[in-house]
Amino acid sequence: MTSSLSAKVDSRPSGVIPTFRDKKDHEFYEYILNDIPDLDLELFNLINSLGIENTEQWEDAYVQSMSSRWSSERHCEYVEAQFTEQLMDDLGYLSESNLPNFISNHIDWQEVWDCELCHDYCTIEYDGVTHFFSRHF
Repeated sequence: MTSSLSAKVDSRPSGVIPTFRDKKDHEFYEYILNDIPDLDLELFNLINSLGIENTEQWEDAYVQSMSSRWSSERHCEYVEAQFTEQLMDDLGYLSESNLPNFISNHIDWQEVWDCELCHDYCTIEYDGVTHFFSRHF
């Protein structure tokens, strides 16, 4: 696993520029910036703590990021439910079925996440954004 990185302060908007052990870490950090433009050192280290240490693992693991800024106490659960519904739609399970809307509109997507998908996906909630990752990379 990539070790935690240190940082030094400079004049960038974030005020922090990571100091990397080697060129591979730097290239990996820059690669993730394509998907997560607000990436900072702390989030990079959290991603590394999942065992995601290179671009190949990133491509297999990263799914998407969704805003988790809601006023509800259960905002993370809401984001998980939203992710689940969107994933099912993206996979064609909703658009290709003959399930009527009056049924599909009452699916408890949070329950689907809690009972089925949380075993295959993990999340990092950071700075108002929930990042979803496959556990199978």
